Amino acid sequence: MNVFSELHWRGLVHQATAENLQAVFENDKMPMYIGFDPTATSLHAGSLIPLMCLRHFRRAGHPIIVLIGGATGLIGDPSGKSEERILETIDTVRARGDAMRAQIERFVTSDGAEALATVGPMPKFVNNIDWLGEFKLLEFLRDIGKHFSVNEMIHKDSVRKRFEKEGAGISYTEFTYMLLQATDFLELYRRHGCKVQCGASDQWGNICEGIELIRRIDRGQAYGLTMPLLTNSEGKKMGKSEKGAIWLDPKQTSPYAFYQFWVNMADADAGRFLRWFTFLDEPTIRELETKIGTGERVAQKTLAQEITTLVHGKQEMETAKKASEALFSGDIASLPVSLLKQMADDVPSIKLTLQELGAATPLVDLLVKCGACSSKADARRNLSQKGIRLNGKQPAGENPTVSAADFLEGEVLVVQRGKRNSFLVILAKV
Repeated sequence: MNVFSELHWRGLVHQATAENLQAVFENDKMPMYIGFDPTATSLHAGSLIPLMCLRHFRRAGHPIIVLIGGATGLIGDPSGKSEERILETIDTVRARGDAMRAQIERFVTSDGAEALATVGPMPKFVNNIDWLGEFKLLEFLRDIGKHFSVNEMIHKDSVRKRFEKEGAGISYTEFTYMLLQATDFLELYRRHGCKVQCGASDQWGNICEGIELIRRIDRGQAYGLTMPLLTNSEGKKMGKSEKGAIWLDPKQTSPYAFYQFWVNMADADAGRFLRWFTFLDEPTIRELETKIGTGERVAQKTLAQEITTLVHGKQEMETAKKASEALFSGDIASLPVSLLKQMADDVPSIKLTLQELGAATPLVDLLVKCGACSSKADARRNLSQKGIRLNGKQPAGENPTVSAADFLEGEVLVVQRGKRNSFLVILAKV
Protein backbone atom coordinates (compact mmCIF):
# COMPACT_ATOMS: atom_id res chain seq x y z
CA MET A 1 0.00 0.00 0.00
CA ASN A 2 1.07 3.58 -0.69
CA VAL A 3 2.66 4.89 2.51
CA PHE A 4 0.37 7.93 2.64
CA SER A 5 -2.70 5.72 2.28
CA GLU A 6 -1.35 3.44 5.00
CA LEU A 7 -0.74 6.29 7.41
CA HIS A 8 -4.07 7.87 6.55
CA TRP A 9 -6.33 4.89 7.32
CA ARG A 10 -4.42 4.38 10.54
CA GLY A 11 -5.18 7.95 11.60
CA LEU A 12 -1.52 8.97 11.66
CA VAL A 13 -1.89 11.93 9.30
CA HIS A 14 -2.72 15.18 11.06
CA GLN A 15 -1.74 17.69 8.35
CA ALA A 16 -0.07 17.53 4.96
CA THR A 17 1.47 20.39 2.98
CA ALA A 18 0.15 19.13 -0.36
CA GLU A 19 -3.20 17.64 -1.34
CA ASN A 20 -1.56 15.27 -3.83
CA LEU A 21 0.86 13.59 -1.42
CA GLN A 22 -0.72 10.22 -2.06
CA ALA A 23 0.11 10.50 -5.76
CA VAL A 24 3.57 11.90 -5.00
CA PHE A 25 4.44 8.93 -2.80
CA GLU A 26 3.02 6.55 -5.39
CA ASN A 27 5.42 7.75 -8.06
CA ASP A 28 8.58 8.40 -6.07
CA LYS A 29 10.34 6.66 -3.17
CA MET A 30 11.57 9.95 -1.77
CA PRO A 31 13.91 10.13 1.22
CA MET A 32 12.19 11.42 4.37
CA TYR A 33 13.41 12.50 7.77
CA ILE A 34 12.28 13.00 11.34
CA GLY A 35 14.30 14.90 13.93
CA PHE A 36 14.71 14.02 17.61
CA ASP A 37 16.18 16.51 20.07
CA PRO A 38 18.04 14.86 22.99
CA THR A 39 15.95 16.39 25.79
CA ALA A 40 16.15 13.27 27.99
CA THR A 41 18.17 10.08 28.35
CA SER A 42 15.37 8.04 26.80
CA LEU A 43 12.52 8.32 24.36
CA HIS A 44 9.02 7.96 25.80
CA ALA A 45 5.59 6.64 24.83
CA GLY A 46 4.81 9.75 22.78
CA SER A 47 7.94 9.09 20.71
CA LEU A 48 6.36 5.89 19.42
CA ILE A 49 4.26 7.86 16.93
CA PRO A 50 7.23 9.25 14.94
CA LEU A 51 9.04 5.92 15.35
CA MET A 52 6.10 4.05 13.82
CA CYS A 53 6.02 6.63 11.02
CA LEU A 54 9.69 5.97 10.26
CA ARG A 55 9.04 2.26 10.16
CA HIS A 56 6.02 2.64 7.86
CA PHE A 57 8.11 4.64 5.40
CA ARG A 58 10.87 2.06 5.49
CA ARG A 59 8.42 -0.81 4.97
CA ALA A 60 7.14 1.04 1.90
CA GLY A 61 10.67 1.25 0.48
CA HIS A 62 11.45 4.89 1.22
CA PRO A 63 14.96 5.84 2.40
CA ILE A 64 14.62 7.17 5.95
CA ILE A 65 16.89 9.64 7.72
CA VAL A 66 16.98 10.05 11.49
CA LEU A 67 18.27 13.41 12.62
CA ILE A 68 19.67 13.69 16.15
CA GLY A 69 19.51 17.29 17.28
CA GLY A 70 22.97 17.71 18.75
CA ALA A 71 22.77 21.44 17.93
CA THR A 72 19.05 22.17 18.28
CA GLY A 73 19.08 20.26 21.58
CA LEU A 74 21.43 22.95 22.87
CA ILE A 75 18.90 25.65 21.98
CA GLY A 76 15.49 24.21 22.88
CA ASP A 77 12.32 24.03 20.82
CA PRO A 78 9.63 26.39 22.19
CA SER A 79 6.85 24.34 20.54
CA GLY A 80 4.41 23.07 23.14
CA LYS A 81 6.37 24.70 25.97
CA SER A 82 4.99 27.47 28.16
CA GLU A 83 8.37 28.32 29.67
CA GLU A 84 12.00 28.57 28.60
CA ARG A 85 13.93 25.30 28.63
CA ILE A 86 16.96 24.96 30.87
CA LEU A 87 20.06 24.99 28.69
CA GLU A 88 22.13 21.81 28.91
CA THR A 89 25.87 21.31 28.44
CA ILE A 90 27.33 19.95 25.19
CA ASP A 91 28.45 16.76 26.96
CA THR A 92 24.97 16.15 28.38
CA VAL A 93 23.28 16.63 25.01
CA ARG A 94 25.87 14.42 23.29
CA ALA A 95 25.38 11.58 25.80
CA ARG A 96 21.62 11.81 25.48
CA GLY A 97 21.90 11.80 21.71
CA ASP A 98 24.00 8.63 21.73
CA ALA A 99 21.48 6.85 23.96
CA MET A 100 18.59 8.04 21.83
CA ARG A 101 20.24 6.90 18.63
CA ALA A 102 20.71 3.38 20.03
CA GLN A 103 16.99 3.17 20.88
CA ILE A 104 15.87 4.45 17.48
CA GLU A 105 18.34 2.26 15.60
CA ARG A 106 16.99 -0.87 17.21
CA PHE A 107 13.38 0.11 16.54
CA VAL A 108 13.78 0.90 12.84
CA THR A 109 16.11 -1.98 11.94
CA SER A 110 14.92 -5.03 13.92
CA ASP A 111 12.03 -7.22 12.81
CA GLY A 112 10.14 -6.90 16.08
CA ALA A 113 6.51 -8.01 15.89
CA GLU A 114 6.39 -8.01 12.11
CA ALA A 115 8.82 -8.88 9.35
CA LEU A 116 10.18 -5.97 7.35
CA ALA A 117 9.19 -7.77 4.18
CA THR A 118 9.54 -4.72 1.94
CA VAL A 119 12.28 -2.47 3.15
CA GLY A 120 14.14 0.50 1.86
CA PRO A 121 17.86 1.08 2.38
CA MET A 122 19.27 0.94 5.89
CA PRO A 123 18.40 4.12 7.81
CA LYS A 124 20.84 7.02 7.77
CA PHE A 125 21.66 8.72 11.06
CA VAL A 126 22.83 12.32 11.02
CA ASN A 127 23.52 14.94 13.66
CA ASN A 128 22.81 18.60 12.96
CA ILE A 129 25.80 19.72 15.02
CA ASP A 130 27.82 18.71 11.94
CA TRP A 131 26.52 21.69 9.93
CA LEU A 132 24.90 24.07 12.42
CA GLY A 133 28.04 23.89 14.55
CA GLU A 134 30.10 25.15 11.58
CA PHE A 135 28.03 28.30 10.92
CA LYS A 136 29.45 31.72 11.70
CA LEU A 137 26.96 34.27 13.00
CA LEU A 138 27.21 36.79 10.15
CA GLU A 139 27.09 34.02 7.58
CA PHE A 140 23.96 32.55 9.18
CA LEU A 141 22.21 35.92 9.43
CA ARG A 142 22.97 36.81 5.81
CA ASP A 143 22.35 33.43 4.17
CA ILE A 144 19.47 32.11 6.29
CA GLY A 145 18.06 34.89 8.45
CA LYS A 146 17.24 37.21 5.55
CA HIS A 147 14.68 34.70 4.26
CA PHE A 148 12.55 34.89 7.43
CA SER A 149 10.02 37.57 8.26
CA VAL A 150 9.79 38.44 11.95
CA ASN A 151 6.21 39.58 11.31
CA GLU A 152 5.33 36.04 10.23
CA MET A 153 7.42 34.33 12.91
CA ILE A 154 5.67 36.02 15.83
CA HIS A 155 2.33 34.69 14.60
CA LYS A 156 3.47 31.06 14.75
CA ASP A 157 1.68 29.23 17.57
CA SER A 158 4.87 28.28 19.41
CA VAL A 159 5.98 31.91 19.51
CA ARG A 160 2.62 33.69 19.82
CA LYS A 161 1.61 31.74 22.93
CA ARG A 162 4.83 32.74 24.64
CA PHE A 163 4.35 36.39 23.68
CA GLU A 164 0.87 36.31 25.20
CA LYS A 165 2.07 34.64 28.41
CA GLU A 166 2.89 36.96 31.26
CA GLY A 167 6.41 36.75 32.62
CA ALA A 168 9.57 35.79 30.77
CA GLY A 169 8.02 35.43 27.30
CA ILE A 170 10.52 33.95 24.85
CA SER A 171 14.25 34.52 24.52
CA TYR A 172 15.99 35.34 21.25
CA THR A 173 17.69 31.95 21.55
CA GLU A 174 14.45 29.96 21.37
CA PHE A 175 12.95 32.46 18.92
CA THR A 176 15.57 31.40 16.36
CA TYR A 177 14.79 27.68 16.72
CA MET A 178 12.60 27.55 13.61
CA LEU A 179 15.48 28.99 11.54
CA LEU A 180 17.70 26.16 12.72
CA GLN A 181 15.13 23.47 11.96
CA ALA A 182 14.48 24.98 8.52
CA THR A 183 18.23 24.93 7.88
CA ASP A 184 18.25 21.21 8.79
CA PHE A 185 15.71 20.50 6.07
CA LEU A 186 17.70 22.53 3.54
CA GLU A 187 20.93 20.70 4.41
CA LEU A 188 19.31 17.25 4.17
CA TYR A 189 17.72 18.26 0.86
CA ARG A 190 21.16 19.15 -0.47
CA ARG A 191 23.17 16.32 1.08
CA HIS A 192 20.76 13.40 0.74
CA GLY A 193 18.03 14.50 -1.64
CA CYS A 194 15.57 14.52 1.26
CA LYS A 195 12.22 15.95 0.17
CA VAL A 196 9.93 14.99 3.06
CA GLN A 197 9.93 16.00 6.71
CA CYS A 198 7.58 14.43 9.22
CA GLY A 199 6.95 15.55 12.77
CA ALA A 200 4.39 15.96 15.52
CA SER A 201 1.45 18.30 14.95
CA ASP A 202 3.15 21.05 16.98
CA GLN A 203 5.99 21.06 14.40
CA TRP A 204 3.76 22.25 11.54
CA GLY A 205 5.09 25.82 11.49
CA ASN A 206 8.74 24.73 11.62
CA ILE A 207 8.23 22.20 8.82
CA CYS A 208 6.53 24.76 6.59
CA GLU A 209 9.40 27.20 7.12
CA GLY A 210 11.87 24.53 5.98
CA ILE A 211 9.86 23.86 2.82
CA GLU A 212 9.74 27.56 2.07
CA LEU A 213 13.50 27.95 2.66
CA ILE A 214 14.24 25.16 0.17
CA ARG A 215 11.97 26.85 -2.37
CA ARG A 216 13.53 30.30 -1.90
CA ILE A 217 17.21 29.31 -1.87
CA ASP A 218 17.39 26.21 -4.09
CA ARG A 219 14.13 26.58 -6.01
CA GLY A 220 13.32 23.04 -4.85
CA GLN A 221 10.08 21.23 -4.06
CA ALA A 222 9.70 19.58 -0.64
CA TYR A 223 6.82 18.24 1.42
CA GLY A 224 5.72 18.01 5.01
CA LEU A 225 3.54 15.69 7.03
CA THR A 226 2.54 15.96 10.67
CA MET A 227 1.24 13.27 13.01
CA PRO A 228 -1.11 13.56 15.99
CA LEU A 229 0.17 13.90 19.53
CA LEU A 230 -0.37 11.05 21.97
CA THR A 231 -3.67 11.92 23.63
CA ASN A 232 -6.59 9.93 24.99
CA SER A 233 -10.17 10.02 23.68
CA GLU A 234 -10.77 13.20 25.70
CA GLY A 235 -7.86 15.00 24.07
CA LYS A 236 -5.64 14.91 27.16
CA LYS A 237 -1.93 14.15 26.78
CA MET A 238 -0.94 10.61 27.60
CA GLY A 239 2.26 8.68 28.16
CA LYS A 240 2.37 8.83 31.94
CA SER A 241 1.43 6.41 34.69
CA GLU A 242 1.14 6.95 38.44
CA LYS A 243 4.91 6.54 38.63
CA GLY A 244 5.62 9.08 35.89
CA ALA A 245 6.51 8.97 32.20
CA ILE A 246 6.43 5.71 30.25
CA TRP A 247 10.00 5.48 28.94
CA LEU A 248 11.30 3.15 26.24
CA ASP A 249 14.47 2.51 28.23
CA PRO A 250 13.86 -0.70 30.23
CA LYS A 251 15.97 0.67 33.08
CA GLN A 252 13.55 3.57 33.50
CA THR A 253 10.28 1.75 32.72
CA SER A 254 10.48 -2.03 32.95
CA PRO A 255 9.00 -4.18 30.16
CA TYR A 256 6.40 -5.36 32.70
CA ALA A 257 5.30 -1.79 33.53
CA PHE A 258 5.36 -0.92 29.82
CA TYR A 259 3.17 -3.94 29.03
CA GLN A 260 0.76 -3.08 31.84
CA PHE A 261 0.38 0.49 30.58
CA TRP A 262 -1.08 -0.77 27.31
CA VAL A 263 -3.10 -3.65 28.84
CA ASN A 264 -4.85 -1.13 31.08
CA MET A 265 -5.70 1.18 28.17
CA ALA A 266 -9.27 2.53 28.21
CA ASP A 267 -11.74 0.88 25.84
CA ALA A 268 -12.29 4.24 24.11
CA ASP A 269 -8.62 4.38 23.08
CA ALA A 270 -7.88 0.72 22.30
CA GLY A 271 -8.99 0.68 18.65
CA ARG A 272 -7.17 3.89 17.75
CA PHE A 273 -3.94 2.69 19.35
CA LEU A 274 -4.16 -0.68 17.60
CA ARG A 275 -4.01 1.35 14.36
CA TRP A 276 -1.23 3.61 15.58
CA PHE A 277 1.07 1.20 17.37
CA THR A 278 0.79 -2.13 15.54
CA PHE A 279 1.25 -3.35 11.98
CA LEU A 280 -1.88 -5.50 12.08
CA ASP A 281 -3.99 -5.10 8.95
CA GLU A 282 -7.35 -3.34 8.88
CA PRO A 283 -9.58 -6.48 8.88
CA THR A 284 -7.73 -7.86 11.92
CA ILE A 285 -8.06 -4.59 13.82
CA ARG A 286 -11.76 -4.28 12.96
CA GLU A 287 -12.30 -7.81 14.29
CA LEU A 288 -10.49 -6.92 17.52
CA GLU A 289 -12.62 -3.79 17.86
CA THR A 290 -15.78 -5.92 17.99
CA LYS A 291 -14.43 -7.43 21.21
CA ILE A 292 -13.76 -4.13 22.97
CA GLY A 293 -15.92 -3.71 26.04
CA THR A 294 -16.61 -7.42 26.51
CA GLY A 295 -14.51 -7.54 29.68
CA GLU A 296 -11.84 -9.84 28.27
CA ARG A 297 -9.63 -6.94 27.09
CA VAL A 298 -8.59 -8.90 24.00
CA ALA A 299 -7.83 -5.71 22.06
CA GLN A 300 -5.71 -4.25 24.87
CA LYS A 301 -3.79 -7.51 25.34
CA THR A 302 -3.05 -7.69 21.61
CA LEU A 303 -1.94 -4.05 21.63
CA ALA A 304 0.34 -4.66 24.62
CA GLN A 305 1.90 -7.75 23.04
CA GLU A 306 2.57 -6.07 19.70
CA ILE A 307 4.06 -2.82 20.95
CA THR A 308 6.05 -4.44 23.79
CA THR A 309 7.60 -6.82 21.25
CA LEU A 310 8.53 -3.92 18.98
CA VAL A 311 10.16 -1.95 21.79
CA HIS A 312 11.65 -4.66 24.01
CA GLY A 313 11.70 -7.86 21.93
CA LYS A 314 9.65 -11.04 22.02
CA GLN A 315 11.34 -12.62 25.04
CA GLU A 316 10.78 -9.61 27.29
CA MET A 317 7.19 -9.39 26.06
CA GLU A 318 6.55 -13.05 26.91
CA THR A 319 7.99 -12.54 30.41
CA ALA A 320 5.85 -9.45 30.99
CA LYS A 321 2.78 -11.25 29.62
CA LYS A 322 3.36 -14.24 31.89
CA ALA A 323 3.72 -12.01 34.94
CA SER A 324 0.59 -10.06 34.04
CA GLU A 325 -1.49 -13.19 33.49
CA ALA A 326 -0.20 -14.84 36.68
CA LEU A 327 -1.09 -11.81 38.79
CA PHE A 328 -4.52 -11.61 37.18
CA SER A 329 -5.31 -15.33 37.53
CA GLY A 330 -3.74 -15.75 40.96
CA ASP A 331 -1.12 -18.25 39.77
CA ILE A 332 1.61 -16.40 41.65
CA ALA A 333 3.58 -19.52 42.48
CA SER A 334 4.43 -20.00 38.80
CA LEU A 335 6.51 -16.81 38.78
CA PRO A 336 10.19 -16.79 39.79
CA VAL A 337 10.82 -14.89 43.00
CA SER A 338 13.55 -12.96 41.16
CA LEU A 339 10.93 -11.62 38.73
CA LEU A 340 8.56 -10.70 41.54
CA LYS A 341 11.33 -8.76 43.27
CA GLN A 342 12.06 -6.88 40.02
CA MET A 343 8.41 -5.83 39.93
CA ALA A 344 8.88 -3.98 43.22
CA ASP A 345 9.76 -0.89 41.17
CA ASP A 346 6.51 -1.15 39.20
CA VAL A 347 3.90 -1.90 41.84
CA PRO A 348 3.44 -0.46 45.35
CA SER A 349 5.82 -2.27 47.65
CA ILE A 350 7.28 -2.17 51.14
CA LYS A 351 10.19 -3.90 52.87
CA LEU A 352 9.93 -5.43 56.32
CA THR A 353 12.49 -7.11 58.55
CA LEU A 354 11.69 -10.29 60.45
CA GLN A 355 11.51 -8.22 63.62
CA GLU A 356 9.02 -5.79 62.07
CA LEU A 357 6.92 -8.65 60.71
CA GLY A 358 6.85 -10.51 63.98
CA ALA A 359 5.78 -14.09 64.58
CA ALA A 360 2.15 -13.49 63.56
CA THR A 361 1.19 -10.06 62.27
CA PRO A 362 -2.58 -9.48 61.90
CA LEU A 363 -3.38 -9.34 58.20
CA VAL A 364 -5.54 -6.23 58.64
CA ASP A 365 -2.47 -4.39 59.93
CA LEU A 366 -0.33 -5.55 57.01
CA LEU A 367 -3.01 -4.55 54.46
CA VAL A 368 -2.95 -1.00 55.79
CA LYS A 369 0.85 -0.89 56.05
CA CYS A 370 1.43 -1.99 52.43
CA GLY A 371 -1.24 0.39 51.09
CA ALA A 372 -3.72 -2.26 49.94
CA CYS A 373 -6.40 -0.82 52.24
CA SER A 374 -6.92 2.66 53.61
CA SER A 375 -7.82 1.58 57.16
CA LYS A 376 -8.40 -1.48 59.33
CA ALA A 377 -12.13 -1.12 58.73
CA ASP A 378 -11.51 -1.07 54.97
CA ALA A 379 -9.28 -4.15 55.34
CA ARG A 380 -11.95 -6.06 57.29
CA ARG A 381 -14.54 -5.14 54.69
CA ASN A 382 -12.38 -6.39 51.82
CA LEU A 383 -11.61 -9.60 53.71
CA SER A 384 -15.28 -10.26 54.42
CA GLN A 385 -16.06 -9.75 50.72
CA LYS A 386 -13.24 -12.14 49.77
CA GLY A 387 -11.50 -9.36 47.87
CA ILE A 388 -8.02 -10.10 49.25
CA ARG A 389 -5.55 -12.71 48.04
CA LEU A 390 -2.11 -13.61 49.37
CA ASN A 391 0.17 -15.14 46.76
CA GLY A 392 -2.96 -15.91 44.75
CA LYS A 393 -4.92 -17.61 47.52
CA GLN A 394 -7.72 -16.52 49.80
CA PRO A 395 -6.55 -16.08 53.42
CA ALA A 396 -8.13 -18.58 55.82
CA GLY A 397 -9.82 -17.92 59.15
CA GLU A 398 -11.78 -15.04 60.63
CA ASN A 399 -8.75 -13.10 61.86
CA PRO A 400 -5.89 -14.24 59.61
CA THR A 401 -2.28 -13.51 60.46
CA VAL A 402 0.90 -13.41 58.40
CA SER A 403 4.29 -14.90 59.24
CA ALA A 404 7.55 -15.54 57.40
CA ALA A 405 6.24 -18.94 56.35
CA ASP A 406 3.66 -17.24 54.11
CA PHE A 407 6.35 -15.60 51.97
CA LEU A 408 7.43 -17.28 48.71
CA GLU A 409 10.90 -18.71 49.34
CA GLY A 410 10.82 -16.69 52.54
CA GLU A 411 11.23 -13.46 50.55
CA VAL A 412 8.12 -12.17 48.77
CA LEU A 413 4.43 -11.85 49.60
CA VAL A 414 2.08 -10.70 46.84
CA VAL A 415 -0.98 -8.98 48.26
CA GLN A 416 -3.88 -8.44 45.86
CA ARG A 417 -7.02 -6.38 46.31
CA GLY A 418 -9.41 -7.32 43.54
CA LYS A 419 -7.94 -8.46 40.23
CA ARG A 420 -5.95 -5.39 39.20
CA ASN A 421 -4.42 -4.01 42.39
CA SER A 422 -1.21 -5.72 43.46
CA PHE A 423 1.14 -4.87 46.30
CA LEU A 424 4.46 -6.48 47.24
CA VAL A 425 5.86 -7.09 50.69
CA ILE A 426 9.57 -7.91 50.57
CA LEU A 427 11.09 -9.60 53.59
CA ALA A 428 14.49 -8.00 54.01
CA LYS A 429 17.40 -10.16 55.01
CA VAL A 430 19.45 -8.44 57.69
